[in-house]
Order: sequence, then C-alpha cells, then structure tokens
Amino acid sequence: MLHSARDAVHGYFAPVSSTDIKGISASMKQRPLFWLTLIALIPRLLAAFFSGGYFAQDDHFLMIEAAQSWVDGFDYNNWLPWNQGADPVPTGHMMLYPGFHYLLFKLCSLVGLSDPTWKMVLVRLLHALWSLITVRIGYRIALRLSNPEVAWRCGLLLALFFFMPFLSVRNLVETVSIPPVMLSAWWLIRRDAHPGIKDVLIAGMFAGLAIDLRFQTAFFGCGAGLALLLLRDVRGAVVFGLGMLLPVVLVQAGVDLVIWGRPFAEMTEYVRYNLANSTTYFDQPWYNFLLVLAGIFIPPFSLAVLFGFFKRPKPLLVWLPVFSFLFFHSLFPNKQERFIFTIVPLVFILGYTAWEAFRERSAWWQRHRGLWRGVMAWTWGLNILLLVPLTISDSKRERVEAMLMLRDRTVPGIIIEDTEEQDPPMMPLFYLGQWGITQQYLTDPSADIRAMADAPSPEHRANVVLFIGTENLDERVQRVQNALGPLKLIGAAEPGLLDRLVHWLNPVNRNVTITIYAIGADGS
Repeated sequence: MLHSARDAVHGYFAPVSSTDIKGISASMKQRPLFWLTLIALIPRLLAAFFSGGYFAQDDHFLMIEAAQSWVDGFDYNNWLPWNQGADPVPTGHMMLYPGFHYLLFKLCSLVGLSDPTWKMVLVRLLHALWSLITVRIGYRIALRLSNPEVAWRCGLLLALFFFMPFLSVRNLVETVSIPPVMLSAWWLIRRDAHPGIKDVLIAGMFAGLAIDLRFQTAFFGCGAGLALLLLRDVRGAVVFGLGMLLPVVLVQAGVDLVIWGRPFAEMTEYVRYNLANSTTYFDQPWYNFLLVLAGIFIPPFSLAVLFGFFKRPKPLLVWLPVFSFLFFHSLFPNKQERFIFTIVPLVFILGYTAWEAFRERSAWWQRHRGLWRGVMAWTWGLNILLLVPLTISDSKRERVEAMLMLRDRTVPGIIIEDTEEQDPPMMPLFYLGQWGITQQYLTDPSADIRAMADAPSPEHRANVVLFIGTENLDERVQRVQNALGPLKLIGAAEPGLLDRLVHWLNPVNRNVTITIYAIGADGS
C-alpha cells in the first residue's frame, strides 16, 4: 500500500515528458475549437465570480437598475408610459436587452434568489458563455482567411486578450452585440464561393439581431448590403436587407406597438436624441478610435494589425461592413471608447490575418524573423501581466460596497455630499434593494443643509449621508453635523485596485473612498 501511495505521488509530481507535450499539442491541432473554447472559458469564469461591479454608467443604470426595478414594481428610469403622467414620451432605449434581464430577475425572484451579489454572478456567467461565440466564430473566420497556424494564434489572442474576459462579462450593449455581428460576418464568407441566398438571409437576420441590441450596428449591416451591391449581387443585397429587417420589425416594432401603441417609437426617439446631443458628452477628433485600437492591441503589435486591416480590404463582404462602422463612428463627434468595442474582434481578425500574409511574402521580414518573435514575446508578456489583475478586479467597487453596507437598514433617503468636486456619482440602488428613496446632492458648501434635509416629506427624509472623497473630510462632516445633529459612522467603502489604477491613468474617471454616516446619535 505504501508503495502504491508513493508511486501515485511520484507520478503526480513527475515532470511532463516531451511525449506528453507532443500528445497535448497534437490534440490541440485535431480539436482546436474545443481547446480554444476551454482556454477562453477559464478567465471568463474567473471574471464572472471575481470581477464585480460595473464598467460604465450605462451598463448598470440602463440595464440592471431598470430591470430589477420593474420586477419590484417600480420604474427606476421612468421609461414606461404608464409611469410618466398625462403626456408620456419614449426615452429612446432598445428594450430587448433590459427586457432579457427583467425576465432573468423575475425568474430569480420566483426561485427565491434575492442576494444582488449572487444575481450578478449569474448575469456574468451567462455573459461569459455568450462571449465564447466570439472566440469560436473568430477562429473559423481566421481559418477561412488564412491557414490553421495563423487561425490558432488568432483564436488564442481572442480568447486571452487582456481586456476580453473583463469586458465579456459586463452589461455593455457594445460587447453583447459582438456575437451576432460575428455570426453575420461568418455566414457571409463561410463558403468558398459567393454566398447563397440562404447564407445572406441568415447573415442579415444576425445583423438585425445586433441592431435590436445596439442600434449603431445598423452601419455594419448597411456596409454588408453595399458590399453585395458592389459585387453585383443585387438579389443577395435585397435578401440580406429583408433578413436584417425581420428581427428589427419583430422585436423593435412589436415591443413598441405593445408599449406605445405605435411601431419604432423608441428607435425614432433614439435617433433624434443622438443627433440632437452629438456633442453633449464628448467631442473627440476623427482619429480617436484609431488611437484606441492602437492602444488595446498593444503596440507595436497593434500597428501591424492596423497596417494589415487597411492594406488588404478583403474579403469585401466583411471588411466593408467593419470599415463602414468605424468610418461612421469616426465622423460622429461623440466618441466614447466603448462605442468601438463591437467591431474590435473583426478588426483584429482582418488585420492580423492580412499582416501575416504580408509578412510571409516580405523578404525583409523573412530575414528578421527574430524581430517578430521579440514583438510577440513583448505582446504576450505585457498581455498576461494585464490579463491576470484585470480579470479578477472589481469596477466601481466603492459604490457597490456603500449600497451593500446599507442593505439591511431602512433608508427613506440619502444625502450625497460632494462639496469638494461638485460631481456626485449615481448610487446603484440595485444593491441597496430599496427604490423610490430620496437622493439629495449636496455640492455647495454654503448651502442651507437643514432646509435641504427638511424639504422632503417626513417619511422620505434622509437618514444617511454619503461623503464622497476624503479631502477635508473632518471639516465637511462637522459642517453637516452642525446642521443635522450627531452623525454615527457606519463604515467606509474603498475603491478597488482597478478603480485606483484607472483614476491614476485618467483622473476624469473618479473613483474615491465613500464614507457613510447615519444621521442621529443612535445611528438608526
């Protein structure tokens, strides 16, 4: 028995032989999709469990807050006409994605799952599985455009690019719409010959599904239709357009007909609002998204990818839709970095496969293979260095933690004190579990705090104060205490490592300690 145990231990810790490595390598070559899926799944599962919070305002407040409030019989954003009063107007939001979360949270309610932290783990797990489509289809597209070795490397980067697992589990329509865009591209080029009618119909339907998730993906679909026309396939362009319209009509028109009594009410308002507010939020130069792409693909490797993308506009059926999307977003003044996420995988696939084809034909690069190996070693080294912490890092951690600290209390209202920078953040009430509470923002140091606190009706007056940031904190606490009476410290919610790093890189991304006080000596 001792011999057996010793042999077992020895076998477990024995070094892997070259034969074993060759066997694993052969298995990967025989089943590349299986291995790529497994490799991609591991960091995404880690992100699902350990990367909490939310990335941007929209991926939480336009999705999670809206859906959970509907389940709880409240309408957080007042999107629904029966909650808007006598003259309701659409707010310009696609309802498919938040509607999916409503159904999911409704199911959670029926089975007794009420903990917001675990509900978000479930949400991130579903998004992690959804994102695997991008890796699998990305490999297939790369294989169509190159050879198995290049396709494998392409798929491996799609699986492990440092930003992919983190973004894959977020509630961003820009990333959630990636899989249908990838599937649309795949059905356009899956055949060696020109796509058949069935191919373009299915491609169009996937493009339409992407529009249901995010309206701007219409520019991808329009680019595909234009490419078919340039290839003199008028019938294919018409069928693609009909396929694209089918899910748009069924979902957008159908949902709006039920809610508003007329089709495309939300889509019309969405277009109107964005045209009217094209420079309200950001007004960046036309080349801003090129800089984003050059950064996230890690230079100098990123420069090779962009070189390949613009050098070889092939296959036209995929390249032109991607370029059309990039061109429109580059012209539109409002350029937030996340807007370009939808086409990042396809830009990479097209650019990388074209670059590898160029490099293999270049006599100079053939003489300097060591240089390219060095570029890839740097790229992978920095990528892994960024991948590990990003995959397990929370985002907006302090805001989530602040609400969780108050979850077991009855909170009729809160005062959010930010007299230092006069830019108080929105609080994620999903984690508090209480809707309709009064939120008052104190940004003027000379304001009459007592009058502000007494303004709501007695049952909605604040019993908690959140102090944003630690600058001059004692003085600010004393000022509030002089006006409202004794304050009792509940706790302090600290920003996570990622939040602190993002703030250090760009102070516009404000992530600061939130100190929580209860109003009243007893802290009730």
